[in-house]
Amino acid sequence: MRNRVAFAYSSKRRRDFPSQTHVQRGQRTVNGNKDLTEKLGRNDPYPCGSRRRFQKVLHGDG
Repeated sequence: MRNRVAFAYSSKRRRDFPSQTHVQRGQRTVNGNKDLTEKLGRNDPYPCGSRRRFQKVLHGDG
């Protein structure tokens, strides 16, 4: 009897799409008149200029 693995081990990351950290920031073009805005991540600094993280402002921590 052969030893066969039912599932193959694979990386949790997708290899098809580059990570957002590796995407170069440059000229972005969109068909039509759309404003490109970036979403705030939970660990991004709050846009008001305070040095607090966005998650702490939302949840009232600290």
